[in-house]
Amino acid sequence: MRIKSFYAASVEGAVALARREMGAEAMLVESRKAPLEARHLGEYEVVCALVPEAEPVPPQPPEDAGAQDARLAGELAEMRRQLDLMGKTITRSAWSGARWGCSSPEMSEWHARLMATDMDGELVHEILSAAERRAGPGLSGLEDAVAAELERRILVDGAWEAPNGPRAVALAGPPGAGKTTMLAKLAVIRGLAQRRPMALVSMDDFRVGGADQLRSYAAILGIGFQALDNLGALAQALAEHQGKRLVLIDTPGYGPHDMDRAADLARFLSGRPGTATWLVLTACMKSADLTHVAERFEIFRPSSLLFTGLDETACFGTAFSLSVRQAKPISFLGTGQEIPDDAAPATKERILSLLWPETLAARRLAA
Repeated sequence: MRIKSFYAASVEGAVALARREMGAEAMLVESRKAPLEARHLGEYEVVCALVPEAEPVPPQPPEDAGAQDARLAGELAEMRRQLDLMGKTITRSAWSGARWGCSSPEMSEWHARLMATDMDGELVHEILSAAERRAGPGLSGLEDAVAAELERRILVDGAWEAPNGPRAVALAGPPGAGKTTMLAKLAVIRGLAQRRPMALVSMDDFRVGGADQLRSYAAILGIGFQALDNLGALAQALAEHQGKRLVLIDTPGYGPHDMDRAADLARFLSGRPGTATWLVLTACMKSADLTHVAERFEIFRPSSLLFTGLDETACFGTAFSLSVRQAKPISFLGTGQEIPDDAAPATKERILSLLWPETLAARRLAA
């Protein structure tokens, strides 16, 4: 399969270039605003794919059953690989380019803009279809319509603000997601700043000295800290801290091969009243990787998502798409290592500004 990008001043012009070079059989995969580094080639980028016709297979000498099975298995694996590649490439805008390119320049522009955030292609199609209906004839209110449809899908978790919010919050996630640093930020934001009696608990017995960082944070903040290594000790600690308004629990960073070890802790946390688990993920992960990690950690039954590393990516669409697909709200956003400055509760306005920083969101935040 051959995939190539074409650039022109308009989507239609780029498609015409692709058709001239690749022929009428070329399949439109994606249309978007050209990235800044390629803007000198044209305002818009169109990605097209050409799947070559199968070549006739010359006659082969008879194979024994074992060799034939092995060959068929290899061909099937290659077919699956090709389908997976095409699916990943096409899904990103399968609903998209041709329709919006033919619909109107305004819709084509909005398609390119939303796709540039790395938002899921199906979600972009859903948002634009609804916005087109909301805007009505002439698309005069299209900008407000797109903003309304985005806002309608943004889910945020305000449970911690509520009087009956969780008494204990555990942070779970893969290694390197920033759970321990985020736990310290939450301790300052929701504990000390609001003068709530609280405690920090670490269950991180994976890393050598895994609890030392959190112990240091607790000492600096002047709050209680316990490093535990089994569920019995955790249950006892939570019972001892019943009088505290907030208990923050750090968990090990579980990789793909560690999930069997995570099962007991996940079962304990998900079945305990008054305890919430937040799944900590880095916003700069690729869509497929983010989805796989979230699926692995479903055993914890996380009530919400917490994204770190916003300072390392300019595209929040992948994180937003995961929240929408899983119908899970976003609780907090982390933008760096500074405690507690680089963390803030997730709000609809903040997420909208991450998805759409240059126009309506910016004006709303300034209002």
